[in-house]
Amino acid sequence: FIAVCRKLCELHPQSLPKLKRRKLSTANSAQVSPVLLSPPRGATIAVFAGTLFFSALLMFVLQPMFAKMALPRLGGSAAVWSLALVFFQGVLLCGYGYAHFLAKFAGVRAAGFIHGAVMLAAAVSLPIAIAPGWDIPPESGEAFWVLGLFAASVGLPFFAISANAPLLQSWFARLGHAQSHDPYFLYAASNAGSFVALLAYPFLIEPFLGLTPQSTVWTVGYAVLFFLLAACGVMAASAGTAAGEMPAQDQAPTWGQRLKWIALSFVPSGLLVGTTAHITTDLVSAPFMWVVPLALYLLTFVITFQRRPWLSHDFVIFRMLVVAAPLCIVVVLPFTDLFFLPIHLIAIFTLMMACHGELVRLRPVPRRLTEFYFLMSLGGVLGGIFASLAAPFMFSRVLEYPLLIVAAFVIVGISRSLWTVKNWQPWLAAGIAPGAIIFLLALGGVDPAVMRYSLALWLLASLAGIVMARKHLFAQALFLLSIILVYPYVSVEQLAIARERSLYGVSTVYAVENGRFHIMSHGTTEHGSQQWTDSDGARLTTRPEPTSYYYSNGPIGNAIRTVRSRQGQLGEVAVVGLGAGAIACLAMPDESWSYFEIDPVVVKIARDAELFTLLRDCQFNGKIVMGDGRLQLQREPDSKYDLIILDAFSSDSIPAHLLTIEAFEMYFEKLGPDGVLIFHISNKFMDLAAPVDGAAKATGLVAYINILDAKIWKPNAARHEIMPQVVVIGKSLQAVDGFREASGWQPLRSISAPKAWTDDYADVLGAIWRKSFGKSSQ
Repeated sequence: FIAVCRKLCELHPQSLPKLKRRKLSTANSAQVSPVLLSPPRGATIAVFAGTLFFSALLMFVLQPMFAKMALPRLGGSAAVWSLALVFFQGVLLCGYGYAHFLAKFAGVRAAGFIHGAVMLAAAVSLPIAIAPGWDIPPESGEAFWVLGLFAASVGLPFFAISANAPLLQSWFARLGHAQSHDPYFLYAASNAGSFVALLAYPFLIEPFLGLTPQSTVWTVGYAVLFFLLAACGVMAASAGTAAGEMPAQDQAPTWGQRLKWIALSFVPSGLLVGTTAHITTDLVSAPFMWVVPLALYLLTFVITFQRRPWLSHDFVIFRMLVVAAPLCIVVVLPFTDLFFLPIHLIAIFTLMMACHGELVRLRPVPRRLTEFYFLMSLGGVLGGIFASLAAPFMFSRVLEYPLLIVAAFVIVGISRSLWTVKNWQPWLAAGIAPGAIIFLLALGGVDPAVMRYSLALWLLASLAGIVMARKHLFAQALFLLSIILVYPYVSVEQLAIARERSLYGVSTVYAVENGRFHIMSHGTTEHGSQQWTDSDGARLTTRPEPTSYYYSNGPIGNAIRTVRSRQGQLGEVAVVGLGAGAIACLAMPDESWSYFEIDPVVVKIARDAELFTLLRDCQFNGKIVMGDGRLQLQREPDSKYDLIILDAFSSDSIPAHLLTIEAFEMYFEKLGPDGVLIFHISNKFMDLAAPVDGAAKATGLVAYINILDAKIWKPNAARHEIMPQVVVIGKSLQAVDGFREASGWQPLRSISAPKAWTDDYADVLGAIWRKSFGKSSQ
């Protein structure tokens, strides 16, 4: 292979600059020999750019691939991907630090041998799989457990690959190539590979390849990358430039410049994590939803690091107000509609472009390249840590997302000195005015309606102010901050009497109708309610009546009664997902119900007698098992349960690993001979009946689904009753005889008969498409 690389260097000598010659020995100075020739300029760029492209391609296929492997370990939570981003950013920082060390203290030849050894050592972790001993997470400290899982399983190969971008660029800068004075364009090639990988994964890889063949193909790609790196090393070593002999001498960057590099990387990274969590909490923690924000993040690098960017940096900077106006309204709203997604994505793309464009404008000479990338990576890690680890402890709601948007305006304004404008005092006064208004109105006992209308007018004024501020980014930041402060006082959001945040999202309890009902929501979806007082405001002390999805005459209540009448009496019942505990009021005194809940905050709220008494008052004699429902059920004895109820959805995000063939096989191992499985599949964004039907058919079972007809189920909106969509599957045909002729039930028939989901394969995109644009199953 080395011989082939050397031969490549001897091609087309007429295209090369004049040969340098060196003495073979002091004793025979007359005999000279040409230095190993450089390859043609185009070939050099092609090899280096191609290697960087392929390296980034592997790196960013690895991220969604392994995160998908890890999802079932933590209940398919959106937080898994947020933590994965932090882990990969942290390892990337280590890789950049390692590359900086090699570039500064080792020659190209020595660095090549060292990095080759690191690549070979990392190969011991292949093929990619969950490391032994990391199957079941602990009951506490899940975040650090996830980081440990990733480190043990993919830490070594990801570290080895992560060093390639700065290391190869530093080698290229030493080649003496015509483009060596500015190697930053190669970073665009690297990010192009990342971008292609993220687009290819959900559309070309995930739908057609399971995780096991994905891992095999990735291992082959890793071997190919090793030889590509060797080719680059041979070319770089042939140039003969020793470490530290970069042609351009320069003054070391100031600490102010370094802080700008860190800050301009911090904000986009935090926005990436915050936006991803915002989206996946309400949809699904699946690679399709993860890669869209990350792909946009990488696309901004591809564009800004080009020699001639597609979009002018100044054009982006002074169009930030275009996205600010709609964003300041949407970003403070809960994510309740799939069609809000483009507004979020366009906004963060623009803000990331502005920050990364500033990074390119402030980039140092090639001699400082590896330090620049290291500090960029440091800012990315800090932004990811803030958004995924610090913010859940700092804020009870997702405030980091709008705050980082404000920070983008501030950081870019400071970087370009746009905040030092003339007559800045009026803008400052306008920005702090809302705080003063809120304070005065709160002290003065002003009628709430008057205060709401007054502050609503201020919101409109703020929108006008953002447009009037034009190029004054600091002023726009003040207006955006004022909107964030004012919105809670102006909105029609229900009164929150409790709100707590965990790794799995934000759980909130609202008191509505003057405290008559308490409603628990996770994200934007209701997870149970209880009537708290009567119409006169007196506290109810009788046994609660189940409401929300669990009202007695609704599909869930009807399904439980039908199963109970068929079996005579239910013995053991497993419920995956606790919510407020409303389903406990459908249990009978002699039955033993067990609840499997992954989120400790949900359990805390359900047990708080100041918020809900459903568990306490409905003759609750079961137990609560902490952890992912599927993993915990696997520990239970076979044939233990008469009924298993799957109701484990976080907001509208679906743990896809609960809907796979392997999960179904496990459920029916735990059910008795006449056991029944009830799936609650209500969802705003996805058609879940099709994958449930596919899994049922793959395991040879018959499924029934309730007809969505309010005339049959008669939900009472005044009692906060909601008609759910439910699928019932029996372990035997006799177990579901009662649903065959029952009013309101019919056999489940998939419209498009999609492929059943497995632990290796889940067609999330198809489920979204069927719900939004096609026909759902029935």
